[in-house]
Amino acid sequence: MKKQLKNEKGALSIEFLGILPFFFMFFLLLWQVVASGYALHTVKMATNAGAKTYAATTDIDEAKDTITEAIGSSSVIDYQSMNVVPLNNGKFELNLEVSHSLIFVPDEWKPSTSITLDEKVVSQVLVE
Repeated sequence: MKKQLKNEKGALSIEFLGILPFFFMFFLLLWQVVASGYALHTVKMATNAGAKTYAATTDIDEAKDTITEAIGSSSVIDYQSMNVVPLNNGKFELNLEVSHSLIFVPDEWKPSTSITLDEKVVSQVLVE
């Protein structure tokens, strides 16, 4: 009996199988962090591009088109709304709202688990 208990053949495989679910969870979490970073970067970039377009043209529809083009057909970002608030001295504030869905949830849960990202830019109209 003691001889069988001291036999450690296959112990490393059992330890590896015990750790394997934690590695999977770590990499899933890491992928979600990368997707969220991409979403934040894209929203900031799209908001700045929309503000530049509105500053040059003062056309809200053209600014919206620029924003939706900058967001593209990403699976982690869904365009919600954009509005422009005129301020004094030719300045304006552009507000962009998007929803960022979590990657590893079923499709029917995505609307209730998505995160709303709001971004705003204050700029000045270039043409009068």
